[in-house]
Amino acid sequence: MKFTGHVYASIIMKGAVGEVSLKDVIVDTGASYTILGKDVVERIGAWPIPHKLDLEREDGRLVKASVYAVIMSLGDRSAATLVSCFEGAKNVIGVRTLEDLGLKVDPVSGKLEAGRPKNVAYFYGGGLWNED
Repeated sequence: MKFTGHVYASIIMKGAVGEVSLKDVIVDTGASYTILGKDVVERIGAWPIPHKLDLEREDGRLVKASVYAVIMSLGDRSAATLVSCFEGAKNVIGVRTLEDLGLKVDPVSGKLEAGRPKNVAYFYGGGLWNED
């Protein structure tokens, strides 16, 4: 039986000037980026990235979004990740952040689970470096 409900997680977002705990943030596996409200971005002092992107909303409209770097913690995992912000945004955890944390949604239970060991990222450069 496939899980068909919503997945929520409590997270801690950190920036240059502080951190904020957010409870019961929806996990959206259809969202590329994690979305944060402007109040959160400003309160933590998220690091701005000099780039705007077009985000397609669920109704097909495009919005211009600012991009920021943050440190996000979820349970015993923590990672640097990119988030986006636009006027009227609600907090959502997207798949880029799940990947940065090494997490995935189990489609049967609807719970977050490890997709790889904690604090380990993979890089298979195909011989792009010198072993000497």
